[in-house]
Amino acid sequence: MADLERYLKRARGGRVVRTGFLDPEDQARLEEMARREGIRVAFFGGFPLAERKVAVLYPEEVPSVSDPVEVVLLDRPPPADLGEVLGEVEEVEEGVLAALLPEGRKALEAQGYRLLPPPEGALRPPRERVRTLVVPSLRVDAVGAKGFGVSRSYFAQGVKAGKVRLKGRPASPKDELAPGDLLFAEGLGTLRLLEVVGKTVRGNYKIKVEVER
Repeated sequence: MADLERYLKRARGGRVVRTGFLDPEDQARLEEMARREGIRVAFFGGFPLAERKVAVLYPEEVPSVSDPVEVVLLDRPPPADLGEVLGEVEEVEEGVLAALLPEGRKALEAQGYRLLPPPEGALRPPRERVRTLVVPSLRVDAVGAKGFGVSRSYFAQGVKAGKVRLKGRPASPKDELAPGDLLFAEGLGTLRLLEVVGKTVRGNYKIKVEVER
């Protein structure tokens, strides 16, 4: 488990702080902790529907942050001991795609790996995908943001602007989804909640959704 409090402590002074790759449950915990303290957070995974992502914490006065993750093509799988600087790995016909932080690139280069750009179209999001997510609640803003891979504040802005509909009606951020509900977000696509699998040990919800872009 990542030391999330350590990252928050560094970000409290108004600094921009980057984490290593986090599992979905730690992402949900960090997002909730940062929201309570008025700290903004953006997530980057390299792959369009990555589950493991890097978080960048930043103060309200900073308009945006850059993506620290790159995806490279390798001729063989990366070593597992890269730890938190290595994200998701996916085998393709041309070799192995790996999501990396800059420290991960340096480590692979030092070990003699040849890093190439990903093949054209390799990172294009699929039109439809069933995913398992960990979210802090079943609210529209929490499920929608995680399902479409955008920040919760960004998605909430779309809800307030009337661009999100739940079961065919304009949604509010506090509306909760139930299995079978369909969420439409203008410019992002549709999301259907298929199943609430259960709760994690920390009280978050594990859900299964179908996202079509």
